[in-house]
Amino acid sequence: MQAAHHDPTDPPRIGTTRHTLSSGEPVLLRDVAPGDEGRLLELLEHVTGDSRWFRFFTGGADIRRAAAMEARGDGDRRPGVLVLSGDGATVLGHGMCVDAGGGEAEVAFEVADGHHRRGIGGIMLQHLLDRAPADGFTGLVAEVLPSNHDMLDLLASSGRELHSTTAGGIRSVRITLPPPTGAPGHPSPAADPEADLGQPGTLRSGPGSPGRPARWAS
Repeated sequence: MQAAHHDPTDPPRIGTTRHTLSSGEPVLLRDVAPGDEGRLLELLEHVTGDSRWFRFFTGGADIRRAAAMEARGDGDRRPGVLVLSGDGATVLGHGMCVDAGGGEAEVAFEVADGHHRRGIGGIMLQHLLDRAPADGFTGLVAEVLPSNHDMLDLLASSGRELHSTTAGGIRSVRITLPPPTGAPGHPSPAADPEADLGQPGTLRSGPGSPGRPARWAS
């Protein structure tokens, strides 16, 4: 079983950053762009079995609609993120962020079959955590089935304080965020020298696994 593949000769996009999985494998991270609908669809076709159930809470999700909605990034959706193989040819994971109201953003992830527990989810979660305050969010929330232990472990690996409630068989896990960089009492740090493509950064974190926000019900 293979993940989604594309031409590795495509030039890297602005905002692409390099990271290293816990195995030492290099990967690329970038925001989803409108032309990524095909890539997202191919990835979702490689999220099967329990992983698809954990992501959408159903085995019959309309993945074409889901891919189209995320690629557009319209309405209450912020740009999602893709994790690609080091050569940019293989889509390994996708993370998304939806305005849930009340200052919260709902997050969810999918990782291609065969690529779980390698740190891919941790890279995406950290990126969304870092970006969320600048987008005006004060917290992130994930809606998770209690049996989705990988997703619960991923959230716990964030190092942030978690607040969890369960209702209707679904666990809501909330992460409170600090104020955005540059806000009063929160001075801006020096520029990150690893922010540009070609400057490798290493993020070693817990396993990645799909979770599913209510706004992607199909």
